[in-house]
Amino acid sequence: MLEAMTAREKILQIAQRLEKHFGKLRWRSHGDPLDVLILTILSQNTNDQNRDRAYESLKRRFPTYESIVRAPTEKVAEAIKVGGLHQQKARRIQEILKQIKRERSAYDLSYLKDLSTDAAVKELLKFEGVGKKTAGVVLTFSLNKPYFPVDTHIYRITQRLGLVKKNQDPHDVMNALIPDSLKYQLHLHLIWHGRQTCKARKPLCDQCVIADLCPYPKRRSTS
Repeated sequence: MLEAMTAREKILQIAQRLEKHFGKLRWRSHGDPLDVLILTILSQNTNDQNRDRAYESLKRRFPTYESIVRAPTEKVAEAIKVGGLHQQKARRIQEILKQIKRERSAYDLSYLKDLSTDAAVKELLKFEGVGKKTAGVVLTFSLNKPYFPVDTHIYRITQRLGLVKKNQDPHDVMNALIPDSLKYQLHLHLIWHGRQTCKARKPLCDQCVIADLCPYPKRRSTS
């Protein structure tokens, strides 16, 4: 069965089982697209808790975008230190804000809503330090656009499932495979599955609801 199944058929099976396991999700906005972009930059190479603490500290110290831009980079870095890579992230956030203001005459990314998904991705990729995952999070969680961001959990799972090869771009592969209507929900379900079951170390294959769709348990048992 596994060998005869196409990648699209496998995706649909996975989505169906994870929905049964985790429940059906309805899209909800995670906020203004520029806020989500900054939050996602702060999330790079850290956990959710430290990301949120860094963001809250930043907004407390610098309540407006203009105040972030005008502040010395060292002060911005100090405010977000808990999130790690604070010097790099501070410079990045300030440069992105300056670029947006220069190009749009305002600190505003709401115009992305009126663009196609592909065009909106290209717009976000113009900013230094913004890759497809970060762009995808902004589009998915702020603007309700059909894009599937691939984080470390999802990349690990798609590798184990044999959906993405090492020389392939996981965003290109997965966005082509997954129907638009499933992208938001499946993104979250796969992250939860990666945290709870398909862990980086010692995955719980015997408890996995999609184990029979995955070649990894068999490879693992023979290694």
